[in-house]
Amino acid sequence: MCKPLVCAHCDAVIGTAAYRPLVSWGLDVTSLEGDQLKPLAAPLMLRIAEQQLANAAPEERDEAQWRVRFIGRQLLEVIYDLPCRQGHRTLMTSPQIARALRQAKGEWVFLKEAVH
Repeated sequence: MCKPLVCAHCDAVIGTAAYRPLVSWGLDVTSLEGDQLKPLAAPLMLRIAEQQLANAAPEERDEAQWRVRFIGRQLLEVIYDLPCRQGHRTLMTSPQIARALRQAKGEWVFLKEAVH
């Protein structure tokens, strides 16, 4: 199953996801430029997010705090930080992306990031 991914914040296509449920690492996410996007283990991503929070400008603090909380709740997962050409970033775990692919009714996967 291979479908385009649509940003959780706007209607821009951010890449494609291919899901093969019978393969042990059955999810491949590719950017629009054709680069394979790699997930990070949550503990590593949490350290990065905590540093970003410490360095965040006042107008960026709410988003940075949300990212730290989201990652902290997903410590046993690998997490994708999906960039959008409009400047948005969507955090999703591998299981969340796989579930969105399976549940998509049409040809497009409209990502839904957890509520901030």
